[in-house]
Amino acid sequence: MQRGGVTLKIVVIGIVAVACFVASLMVLGLVSERQTRHEEVQNEISQTWSAPQTVIGPMLVFTKPPLKDTTTPVEQYVLPSSLKIESEIAPDLRSRGIFDTVVYTQKLKVSGTFATTDARGAPLRSTPTLVLALSDTRSIEKQVSLNWNGTVVPFEPGLNTGVVDSAGIHATVPYLASAKEYPFSFELTIKGTKKALFVPVGKETEVTVTSPWKTPEFTGAFLPSERTVDANGFSATWHVSSFGRNYPQTWEGSNIVPASALTDSAFGVNFFEGVDLYTQLDRSVKYAILFIVITFTVFFLFEVLQKLRVHPVQYLLIGAALALFYLLLLSFAEQIGFLRAYALSTGMITLLITSYSASVLKQKARALFVGVTLLALYTYLYFVLKLEDYALLFGALLLFVLLASVMFLTRKVDWFSVAKTE
Repeated sequence: MQRGGVTLKIVVIGIVAVACFVASLMVLGLVSERQTRHEEVQNEISQTWSAPQTVIGPMLVFTKPPLKDTTTPVEQYVLPSSLKIESEIAPDLRSRGIFDTVVYTQKLKVSGTFATTDARGAPLRSTPTLVLALSDTRSIEKQVSLNWNGTVVPFEPGLNTGVVDSAGIHATVPYLASAKEYPFSFELTIKGTKKALFVPVGKETEVTVTSPWKTPEFTGAFLPSERTVDANGFSATWHVSSFGRNYPQTWEGSNIVPASALTDSAFGVNFFEGVDLYTQLDRSVKYAILFIVITFTVFFLFEVLQKLRVHPVQYLLIGAALALFYLLLLSFAEQIGFLRAYALSTGMITLLITSYSASVLKQKARALFVGVTLLALYTYLYFVLKLEDYALLFGALLLFVLLASVMFLTRKVDWFSVAKTE
């Protein structure tokens, strides 16, 4: 090389590296497009199976005579003094083409009591309506009955009230203010997709959810007081008092407590699939520059330490192979899953670059070193992607180790001498 040749070579390699990284980033556009299509399929499945379910209620609705100068009756809403919900959720996967989504069947056991002291101002003798709001009632396949203070009352479709802008069911129940409380219970089986939420309408609310799903994501306004997640699934219990919500135990008029106040207090579980396919693909592409820099550094070190010559076109071809890895990963992952796709893509690209390196580096041993390095990097990247919360930490540690290795290997190199001739 002429004086300054090393500097020029580094600049050229840097330009090639940037070009290869840009090519890798183009895969992100495909990832975004495929992810959008996946979400569309999930919505289509939700429309035919059932929407994500949010259970609001039950609550009592009294109809009172209209106020002066009005003709519209006033609705009084009363929430239960105690509410207990036991939920057993059986998840499943529904597919359309190469895309799928999580659906579930949920068996609910609901019980509790209404205290007449919470219904002050309600008519002494009346037939209020007990309402239960659901996101989607299409999933109710069997008749549901309410046990109200020992009397069986059938539910009817519709909310028959304006308390929430949602679907639901209702039952007309007998009521006497002279009684101290009214116990109730019912069982209900509903379907849903992706998540199941509950609104803590009780003065004291207890919700227990059990499921064989192994990767739940607890979400909403409250986290479970107790939870267990293991190889058999999960179990979680929430204990919520009325002090934790932003609406009273009783109110009059559907505009006093907006529907958003109820839904904002919802909590429950998302049927989370860990780091999903497209998230992993997106994150893996962002490590492309790291792989390109490390691989190019290995070849450049061979140039400096072993007195070899590697042409910029050869760097470009190697970088193109590294960029192709992500396109292969996306294409295979949609068909055979991320793990098998990752292993297959790693094997193909490692074999391609290793075999090419045997000619570029003039020795099979040197090519084998390149192959082992790539295999180690791809293996490390896979575990970094799976670590989620610790991905940044272990990525930074890898960079530190690699920089330290380069500094150690080149500590005795006389760069001024290398820059003069070779």
